[in-house]
Amino acid sequence: MTAATQTYTVIGLTLDVDSTELLIAAVLAGPVADQVELLATSEEDFTRWAEEFDAPDPDTAADLAYTHRRTFGSAPNAGEYLHQVLEDEGIEATAGGHPGSGCYWVAIGTPYGGEILISGQGRHKAEVYYPLTEHAGWLVCRYDECGLEFTILHDSHDPDLAADTAAAVEAVRASLATG
Repeated sequence: MTAATQTYTVIGLTLDVDSTELLIAAVLAGPVADQVELLATSEEDFTRWAEEFDAPDPDTAADLAYTHRRTFGSAPNAGEYLHQVLEDEGIEATAGGHPGSGCYWVAIGTPYGGEILISGQGRHKAEVYYPLTEHAGWLVCRYDECGLEFTILHDSHDPDLAADTAAAVEAVRASLATG
């Protein structure tokens, strides 16, 4: 029999020089991250942090918080996480979009004048800057130099942001390597 899960709010500090490091101060029962007012103090080199996790107990919620920080660092949303992974891989990317239409993407220039565009799927189709926990897949398309013809490089509906981002970046890397 599996234990029932409930929402816990984990509160702590992140170390600014290594945004993946988390020092947990408390684990509270309930979805109260939006209600927690993190008071300003005199700490240096730390940032106050609160996030909600569904878990069977407080210890598991704390473990999930540690894993979350190690995986996503200081990324506030899926698009920023994608940018971080691309940067870590040495792939230069920029943000793009049509704000009036609600369409946003991450763009990577190709060696021969085209570009690769990455955007979300599902509920966040044609978006990239949505909450980390709402990921429903990446769509990666390579456009020719005229921007008219495109090839789909990665079309996923995988909600695992870390795994899906790794697969999307691998598709980008393979496309850039083949020209």
